[in-house]
This record gives sequence, C-alpha cells and structure tokens, in this order.
Amino acid sequence: MNSKRNILYKKAFHQSINEISNYISGSSPQNAMSFVDDIDPVLEKIRNSPTANPPERYLPTKRNWYRRRIYKKRYKIIYKVLKTKLIFLAVIHSSRHPNEIAKLRTSDYT
Repeated sequence: MNSKRNILYKKAFHQSINEISNYISGSSPQNAMSFVDDIDPVLEKIRNSPTANPPERYLPTKRNWYRRRIYKKRYKIIYKVLKTKLIFLAVIHSSRHPNEIAKLRTSDYT
C-alpha cells in the first residue's frame, strides 16, 4: 500500500453511484442497497493496490494513469493513479459508449 497517495473523489463519482442506485431501486430496492453497500470493500482493495487493475482502454496514456476495476460484473470503477494522488472518477455501466468514458479524462483534481 502506498500511504503517501492522497485519495480524492470527484463529484461525478458519488453522483454516478447515486444515479445507478436510483435506477436499480426502481426494480429492486434490495439490489440497490447491495450495490451501494458492497462498493466500499472494493474501493479499499483499489486503495491498497491501485496498479493491480488493468488500464482503461478508452483513456490511454503512456503511463497508464487511468485504470478500471469491474464491479458487479456490469460496472466499471474508473480511477486515475498518480504518484501522489489516487482519484476516483466515476462508476459507469460497461456497455456505455467509449465517448462517455473518454469524457472522464481530467486534470482537475478538486
């Protein structure tokens, strides 16, 4: 674990979780709760070993800054690994158009 990295969450990260949860709750409130509750252990694994997951192919960089972790078989947790920062960008459905993923590219770390 690299304890020197600051952990940041983009506003879109929390918004995407809420939007997905609201969508799921329309058909299954229990699954929506599970979606939200089960994400914390996955985020902890990412924080402990951020480079263990593959680069996001729709956000290519020479240094593979953008990475993804599959969550609940259908969703991607997209994040950016820098030397001193780990930035969680969004959670998106894996069937989303690549242009939607490409929009997550950022240099704004607030």
